[in-house]
Amino acid sequence: MQNTPLIHWHSMFMGVALLAAARSKDGRKRNGACIASADNKILGVGYNGLPRGCNDDDPSYWSDIDDDPVQSRHSYIVHAEVNAILNCVVLPLTASTIYTTQFPCPRCVQSIIQVGIKRVVFLEKKSHQVALNQASDKMLADAGIDVLSLEALEAPAADWCDKLDDFIRDTGPVVHGVADPGPPPSPPSK
Repeated sequence: MQNTPLIHWHSMFMGVALLAAARSKDGRKRNGACIASADNKILGVGYNGLPRGCNDDDPSYWSDIDDDPVQSRHSYIVHAEVNAILNCVVLPLTASTIYTTQFPCPRCVQSIIQVGIKRVVFLEKKSHQVALNQASDKMLADAGIDVLSLEALEAPAADWCDKLDDFIRDTGPVVHGVADPGPPPSPPSK
């Protein structure tokens, strides 16, 4: 029997972040995040979406009118990184790593720093958000947090994750108003 190479930890955790992104109902950008401990245990997973109790089917939450805070989706969406932190099974997250499909914005970086995460691994960095990236970079550097692209860690893994990202994005547009089927039904009790 031939040994099949194992997927590297960085690839696995970024893959989990990408799969989490597939749960997002944001029609413009689906993002995911996965937090892993220093001993390679998943501590939390999140994706960008509305807070609990807010109706995903309400189109007023998903508007692209960014110059009006009441009509901008950015006022309502909880980012993937923050959701991953809020979904964690343990705090503080000292010495952990967060894997993000997008380089984190300054608001997410503040949360990352506050909970003790020590490394950020990202899949892509938005080149058109230079000022926001600079603010994030400054806070991360000042807090002593290591920042690496997945490509810098594992170039072949970045290719694999790009393919998974393409697959997730090719699942079709997000259609608001379609109910989430939820978990599969439990087997009948005997």
